[in-house]
Amino acid sequence: MAGPERIEWRRSFPSAALTMLTWYAAAAAVGLGLVWIVFGGVPAHLDSGVANLLATLPKAALVIAVAGLLPFVLAVLRRPIVAANHYALTVRPGPWRTLVLPWARLASVTSYRVGGEPYLFVRCLESLGSVGDRPGWADQTVLRSVLRQSRVARPVEGSDLAVRMRDFVGSPQALLGALAAFAPDHVMIDGDFADAT
Repeated sequence: MAGPERIEWRRSFPSAALTMLTWYAAAAAVGLGLVWIVFGGVPAHLDSGVANLLATLPKAALVIAVAGLLPFVLAVLRRPIVAANHYALTVRPGPWRTLVLPWARLASVTSYRVGGEPYLFVRCLESLGSVGDRPGWADQTVLRSVLRQSRVARPVEGSDLAVRMRDFVGSPQALLGALAAFAPDHVMIDGDFADAT
């Protein structure tokens, strides 16, 4: 979605999220099947009349498997967002929060390839007040996964937020160029599309 007042990157089909959901569902089904085979026929009470805790394992395993499924379903339903207007950059790097980051609080918006995959990196200014959202631990999941990769380049290390650009339609250069049209002069917009690792 684009216009003179706002730009939003168009999201691609969630093939990676659906693949992860499928793998988790298959693994959970196998695990639940094994638990059911081993503990499904266990009597609810022992000969002494005491409740048999092993009989509750199939139900407990089902509850744990469904709870573990939630992050994968959220990743499919709540897709990443990158949007901008003349006031702020709006980013949802994962399924949790949508952050509104005023341009006045941003130092740079850059793009680098890490491990062959393009990422958008956002660096915030520390000195300006509490206007806008502040990236928290849950928002930095993608950034932490990038930093875990070996030999990450220096420009990536100082970032506060990362977004996978594979989740959007278009080349990294075109996507970054769309944001540059809305960024004020003090925000460095840069892209190095060679591999940063």
